[in-house]
Amino acid sequence: MHLLSKCLPGLYPALLLKLQLFSGALRDQPVKWLIATLSIAVGVGLGFAVHLIHKQALDQFNNGVRQFSGQADLQLLPHSNLLPETVLDTLVTLPEVAVASPVIDLQVTVDGFDKPVRWLGLDVFTAAAVTPNFIGQADTKAQEEATQGDIPLLNSSNVFTSPALREQLPGGSVNLSTLHNSQAQQWKIAGSVPAAGTGQLLAVADIAAVQWRLGTLGQISRVDLKLQEGTSPAAFQARYATQFKALGRLETPSEQGTRGASVSQAYRANLSILAMVALLTGGFLTFSTQMLAVAQRSRQWALLAALGARASSLRTQVLFESMCCGVVGGTLGVAMGWGLATAVVHTLGVDLGAGYFQAAQDGVPLTVVDALLFGGFGVLATLLGGLSPAFQTGQMALHQRLRAGTEEAGLQFANKAHWLGMVLCLLAVACLWIPPYGNIPVGGYLAVAFGLFGGIAMIGLVVRALIRPPAQLAALADLAKSRLASTPNLLAVGLSGVVASFALVVAMHVMIYSFRFSLDNWLTQVLPAPLYVKLNNATIPAFPDDFQSAVAALPGVDLLEFWGQQSIVLDPKRPAVELIARPVSLEAAAQRLPMTGNTLDVPNTGTLPVWVSEPMTDLYGLKAGSVFELQLDQGKRVPATVMGVWRDYTRQHGAIVLPKAELLEQFGIQFKDTQGAVWPASGVSVQDMVLRIQQASSNTPLDGKIDFAEPGEIRQLSLDIFDRSFAVTYLLEIAAVVIGLFGVGTTFSAMALQRKREFALLGAMGASPSWMLRLIAREALIASAVAALVGLIIGLAFAAILIFVVNPQSFHWTMEWFTPWRDLFIMVAVLIAMSSATVTLSLRNTLNTQLVNQLKEDWA
Repeated sequence: MHLLSKCLPGLYPALLLKLQLFSGALRDQPVKWLIATLSIAVGVGLGFAVHLIHKQALDQFNNGVRQFSGQADLQLLPHSNLLPETVLDTLVTLPEVAVASPVIDLQVTVDGFDKPVRWLGLDVFTAAAVTPNFIGQADTKAQEEATQGDIPLLNSSNVFTSPALREQLPGGSVNLSTLHNSQAQQWKIAGSVPAAGTGQLLAVADIAAVQWRLGTLGQISRVDLKLQEGTSPAAFQARYATQFKALGRLETPSEQGTRGASVSQAYRANLSILAMVALLTGGFLTFSTQMLAVAQRSRQWALLAALGARASSLRTQVLFESMCCGVVGGTLGVAMGWGLATAVVHTLGVDLGAGYFQAAQDGVPLTVVDALLFGGFGVLATLLGGLSPAFQTGQMALHQRLRAGTEEAGLQFANKAHWLGMVLCLLAVACLWIPPYGNIPVGGYLAVAFGLFGGIAMIGLVVRALIRPPAQLAALADLAKSRLASTPNLLAVGLSGVVASFALVVAMHVMIYSFRFSLDNWLTQVLPAPLYVKLNNATIPAFPDDFQSAVAALPGVDLLEFWGQQSIVLDPKRPAVELIARPVSLEAAAQRLPMTGNTLDVPNTGTLPVWVSEPMTDLYGLKAGSVFELQLDQGKRVPATVMGVWRDYTRQHGAIVLPKAELLEQFGIQFKDTQGAVWPASGVSVQDMVLRIQQASSNTPLDGKIDFAEPGEIRQLSLDIFDRSFAVTYLLEIAAVVIGLFGVGTTFSAMALQRKREFALLGAMGASPSWMLRLIAREALIASAVAALVGLIIGLAFAAILIFVVNPQSFHWTMEWFTPWRDLFIMVAVLIAMSSATVTLSLRNTLNTQLVNQLKEDWA
């Protein structure tokens, strides 16, 4: 401070005065300022944590893309799994191609490791020009042991490992044992791949050895292309994309990064919106706190004005106090967000529960720019919350502000605020027709924002309509209503933060409740079989045909179905779509799939009947009756007719169900069956059927590698995952309820402090402190009931926006509306009861103090 006074002699006294005035406001309402600050901190912290975790994930993904693509300008990638090796013959003859480097990229099971290891097969001669960092470096021992003319890099028994993989080998072993496609292979570690990323489990071998020993002869995973000097990758794509369309797609490394970002776009956006919800609540609490403070300190403002303070200085003081709240809240939020992001990355990796990102154990870097940006969001929220109170400081005449009991007069602007509220509500309705931007439901979020502001602006109208002065004061409730009816604007402002937090709690709870029940109903329909089987080991790629026949022949099997799936990229800018080949007929599709909308009975001639999930409608424009072509690997084309659209809550980016028998019969395509469903005959229990299938798999490679599950187990597991995914939302709901309780309590505490003279007069007339406590509790009961009612109505409207607008535009699926009346009743009852209790406890000591001196003040 001394340094500040020397450097800025004119600023120091003004700053000191502002801090002194603010300290008085803090002493009057410490709890309310604390709650507003913590709400800002929660909003900033959650948003900052989401930003840091996502930034870490994308950096990891993009670094991996750049690392594995090396100096490649383009990559030829398969539509689904593998490319035919013959494509190299075409690529190397193109005049624009300088180097075409084939790569095999597999996930291979290695003895001693719980997770598969990434296994690369490289052509060392072409990789030297494109991905030289992944060429293994032979150990000194391997070089010494090499016979004359033997090259360690080309030896079919050698493998080169990343430092992380080498460190995890038991006992410093120099051998690896792999099991891929049911074939065991032994490899000798001849060196390392030092360029591999930290913690990355990677093995690199000669491409020919990988093809031969891991069963991919004649096939490769991709081709890395280095173009001739001066050749534009975009021009090369435009010229040759059609030529290679039958086999795969030409992509730049940056396009893969874009697709990686789009995988989690909606998930990130909705978590960020939760953070904005907390910021909005904090902003409304700041507004409520400041507006009450402005009204309660009206004589203070008048005194300052009489001493020569300008109206602009008074407004600046209010904004300064709001900014202090935002600075503290923003600073705490940045610290909380960084701590939360660090904890999540160290415990869960960069996956927030949605399964989108690869795990990482690295720390989370904190940049000054990011910290200032998100801390600034907290300051901005509080400044916006303090803008209207600051404007009101100069609205009353000086002689009015010097009089006692003028708090309500300082809020006369609220008498006409409902007109602004109606306009904002109409804007909210109009925003519902704004189309989404990408996967972001801009219109839905704007509707929530405008609706929240509009609903808050109309609280005064609701208060005046519901709380009317009684004709006579015959009971305690009449006196409470009379007192509240005399200060409708003060009450409306005081309840604004409570209504905002409770409305958002109701909206989120109804949306989650509806989603959970919709998911439960969906699981019931998509899991009709009593027993499900699934392979639990990566070494077994599929259920063999002979095993399927053996299970079908078991006694007690009434019906048996096996199906497989594989991913396919339909649009390089979008994540992969899941293809599911399962036994489904035109007649049974409606029973097996939860259809939405109209369906077709007969496909177009020469096409395969397929059923697409809801995201395919929004992302690719497919609907019942659409005809399109699936371009699979190896140049296989499947013309298809969409027979209907079905609801799918597990594949956000789209899925297509293909009839297994027709796919094989018409196009000769068969997926690897990895899952199955069994219907036991009448009188055969599920446990007996499990034992029979286990006996059928004994003495086969499938022994011990099959998981069994009943529908109830799968449904419960799915719902548990759902609950964990929304754990953050549940915590925010609890925090918002607590904020609402403290909001009511501190609002009435602040209002009661301004009524000391009234309480002193009542005491002089014979009223006991307990009687006055009951009066205030009755007022809190009525006011909190009004707040709960308004918040409930606004919240249900917001829930409708979330369910019918935000979710379909973000995640491209629909859900049914389920109203949790019991939960809502409990929430309303708790809010009302706890608000009354909070007010009573907070004012007990105040009313027990000597208030007679308050009668000496001017009541004129």
